[in-house]
Order: sequence, then structure tokens, then C-alpha cells
Amino acid sequence: MSDTGLTVPGMTEPPRRYDITITADRDGGHLPNPAEFAVTAQQAASARGAAIASVHTAGQIICVVTIHAWDRSSAVAAALAVVSEALRRPVAALAL
Repeated sequence: MSDTGLTVPGMTEPPRRYDITITADRDGGHLPNPAEFAVTAQQAASARGAAIASVHTAGQIICVVTIHAWDRSSAVAAALAVVSEALRRPVAALAL
């Protein structure tokens, strides 16, 4: 006798790796110090099981967030959350 149960469609495949690129423009505002941003971004990514690499130019920050997710929309949502948290987290909150 076989044991069968309910399954969710699409859940038989393992999560896939996604590399999501996000660009944050200055738009007359303030961009964080690159070193401070790198620390806060790594903390935010680590909390979500992701990794992040960023490059700073005079007017923008370009980030590549690598994450394992079930689908692209979930990966994009997690990547946006990582960058958003890193941009708004105050430096004083860092635990170095």
C-alpha cells in the first residue's frame, strides 16, 4: 500500500538561484557611505539567506542580490527588501 498525501503544485522542485540587479539613484538625495552601505546590506541579505554585491558611482548604487527562491517574483521581492533595508537602516544601529 502506498502512502500519498496532498501536494502543492510546483513544490516538487528545489528552489532556484536568482541574481537580481537593483539600481538606486541619488535623485538629488543622499547616498550612504559605500563602506557603511556594504555592512548594512550584508546584514540585511544574511537575514534573508541571500548575498549581495554593490558598486557605487557618483549618482547611484548598483546592487546584485543572489538568493534561492521558488520563483522570480519571490526573489525580486526579497532583493528589494534587502536593498530597501540597507538604504534606510541608520549606521548607529550597526553592531560591529
